[in-house]
Parts: sequence; structure tokens; C-alpha cells
Amino acid sequence: MSGAAVGLAVAGFAPRLVGITPTAGTVVTFAAVCAGAALLPDLDHPSSVASRRFSVASWAASHLIRPFSALVYDLTRGRRDTGRGTHRGLTHTLLGAVGLGLAINLASVRWGTPVLVGTLFVCLALAIKGLDQLVPGPPSLVIAAGLTLAVEEYVPGGTAGTAGWLGTAVAIGMAVHSVGDAITESGAPLLWPLRIKGRSWYPVGSPRPLRMRTGGAVEARLVVPALTVAVLVLTVVAVPGVDTLLANLHTRVAELIAAG
Repeated sequence: MSGAAVGLAVAGFAPRLVGITPTAGTVVTFAAVCAGAALLPDLDHPSSVASRRFSVASWAASHLIRPFSALVYDLTRGRRDTGRGTHRGLTHTLLGAVGLGLAINLASVRWGTPVLVGTLFVCLALAIKGLDQLVPGPPSLVIAAGLTLAVEEYVPGGTAGTAGWLGTAVAIGMAVHSVGDAITESGAPLLWPLRIKGRSWYPVGSPRPLRMRTGGAVEARLVVPALTVAVLVLTVVAVPGVDTLLANLHTRVAELIAAG
């Protein structure tokens, strides 16, 4: 939800700063990719949605990322770092998010459509599965495949038109996840490899009294509802045409009430 909210805000308003009017399809696609990418950092946790979403492929990705993150942790740890780096390690850093985003953009330049379609499908499937945790629905992989095809048909330029921003959307989604983790009890090593108080993997976080427990009551009763409202409001405000559609719908309903 946080990835979707930030994605809507960025895609809906950032282009306007340089005189570009985004299309509804581009804004929604960007937000959906951000939402899915916001689950990617937890590939370093074997029980996460990202690590279980694509069966053997997710399992393999998780079991590659965890030891690699641990290796990077050991190579760069400060004298006061005491963790293992297997969870909330490399994938929970801002540099890691930017690195993956750049890698996707470079890969899309080199290999084109397969990278774009694959990344888009994975992020959409994760986004839908994340929502499915709140509101169970039809198989998310089927819906993700349909939406990927819809992007090809209806978003300007199709999947090729995502080449300029797909990696950016992934990086933003991952960064949003890590910033969200920073307000939980454990914090997140956002600023790695910057050395803070003798630690390269310093767990950046909000003031202790303001931190919440992951999956706790504050998240369920306050954060999730607030993010849901934010996504709904931003959908109306940031997606071109939605406000007009709602206004027309309101007028039509008023006419039907008056007539009957």
C-alpha cells in the first residue's frame, strides 16, 4: 500500500513539473510496479510473500540473496556491527534499491522486451498478491498476466514505453519498503555503507517511542487504513481522468434519483 501511494504521487505529479502530462495508464502502471517492488526487499526472508510467490524461482532467489547479503555484510561490517546480514541487510538499503533499479534499466537497454515484460509481470504479481493478503481474490498470477498484456495494448508505447522508468519504479518501491521498516522496532540499514557510531549497517529509525511492531496493532488499525485512504485519494487526484469520471458518475446518479 505504501508503494502504491508513493508511486501514484510520483507518477502523477513529477512529470507535470517538467511540463509533461502523464497518461492514466502510465500512472497506474508505475504505481503498480512500485507496489510490487515494495515487497522485493523481503526476498531475504524465507517466509515472505516475495520468497514464496513464484515457487521454486522465488525460493532460489531468496537462497541466493541471503548468503550474498551476508557476504557483503561481513566484508563491510563496522567494529560494532553484530548481526548476520541475512535479513534486513543489502536489500533494505537505499544503495541496494538504486543498484537494482539501475541494473533493470541497463538490462532493458541490452535485452529489451524480455526484461521489461518479466520485470513488469513479477512486480504486478507481487502487488496483487500483497493486496490478496487483505482481500482474497482470483489467482494473482492470472490477473498479473492479463494486466501485463493490457499494458502492452493500452499504455503508450506498450512495455517498450516503460523502458525509461521501470527501473526507477522498482527502486522507489524498494526504498519505500525500507523506509517503512525504519519506523518499526528493528529499524533498517538505509544509509549503508555510511559509517555511523562504528556501524556500517546502522539501523536507522524513528525515535524509539514512535516505533511500532511489525504486524502489530498500530500497523493493522492505523497504518493500513491510513494508507488505504491515501491510495484512494491519490487515485482520484493523480490519475488523469478519474476526477472527471467520478463527476460524471455523480451527475448521472443524481439524475436517476431525480427521475425516479
